Amino acid sequence: MTHKKVGVKQRTSYSLEEKLIVVKYTQENGRNAAAKHFNLDAPMKKRSGTPGRKAFYPEAEKILYSWIIEQRKKRFAVNYISIKLQMCKILKESSIQAIYSAGEYEFQGNLSWINFFMKRFGLSLRKRTKISQKLPEDLEEKLNEFRRYIIRLRTLYNFDLNSIFNMDETPV
Repeated sequence: MTHKKVGVKQRTSYSLEEKLIVVKYTQENGRNAAAKHFNLDAPMKKRSGTPGRKAFYPEAEKILYSWIIEQRKKRFAVNYISIKLQMCKILKESSIQAIYSAGEYEFQGNLSWINFFMKRFGLSLRKRTKISQKLPEDLEEKLNEFRRYIIRLRTLYNFDLNSIFNMDETPV
């Protein structure tokens, strides 16, 4: 006795010609009409829209995005905590509460929300990679002092000029 598997569909492969017919029909009649006409499953339909989850507070997120861009223009650091706090502040504004009445109470602002928000708006957290050193005020004096020191060492130990070189980085 053999058992038939319930709910399992056999995958079908389509030729290039068949795919072109479906694409043409889709361009003329729309994706949903083509799916219905050719009896295509949902997974075969192309997913559209922005990546990640749908926004629960799209208007508030637009304001938050503008705030982040403004902070970056001012060269201020923006991190996960500041994004969450700013969103909470936005959701308390009367104009936003008129749209999302319980928004400030329902909003959790967890890490996954922040990641999906960043993905929706094409943002990434930036990190300062290098903070350059400030030159001392008496730079010229220190350079001249160093030159005199090298000349004294060279004459004292009779170093050959080929034995002296400059190294910018500390070797490890």
